[in-house]
Amino acid sequence: MGDQTRLGQDLYELGLRLGAMGAVAIGSGGGPLARALARSAGVGVALAGGEARFHDGGCAACGAWLGQYYNLPATLFVRQDGEDLEVYLTDGQGRSFHRSLKPLSPGAAAVGEWDLFTGTDCAWAANRVGERRAGGGLASVQGPAALTLALERLGYEVADRPVPGAVLFRADREGLELIVEQGGVAFRPVGEDALEAAASFAREPQAVPAFRPDGGGTEQK
Repeated sequence: MGDQTRLGQDLYELGLRLGAMGAVAIGSGGGPLARALARSAGVGVALAGGEARFHDGGCAACGAWLGQYYNLPATLFVRQDGEDLEVYLTDGQGRSFHRSLKPLSPGAAAVGEWDLFTGTDCAWAANRVGERRAGGGLASVQGPAALTLALERLGYEVADRPVPGAVLFRADREGLELIVEQGGVAFRPVGEDALEAAASFAREPQAVPAFRPDGGGTEQK
């Protein structure tokens, strides 16, 4: 892993220098190592206070054009060709710089990929709730967006602010725990996380321990 980590550090430090200039257009082509190194540079740009603007252009010239079109102070493009790597830079004056990096050791170009799960909040809510239900009533919610999605699947009409007479579902910011307040009494439904707890409350609202909100959180016996 020596070659990859060394190059990652080099591109990160390059990003730090570029980030001081402001916004930087960043692209890559040829393989997963080039993509990883471009992201390393982007981290440096962002941590230096700049703005990393990734693009999907397939070559260095396209990235340079993008920088000129949007009047950006710098562009960066990383090209991988097997175990050879090249870095292309342009500045805001239209000047280009090309640097061939030290060839990689055999097999060093093999790196992992970046991936992104999309629609995760919706999937989490759907999994915890299951089939959509109807007639949950009026509810207000404080917590992650997925909690709102789950309550809507449970059949609630959801408001993002307290509403007189409505059930209040209140989760911590990370969606780990849930408190439900209704009629001056607060419930802590059982669940692996706030969404599962909300589904548990909707199924059996009377079968959960309760405490008074003004009683310091002590459960009633």
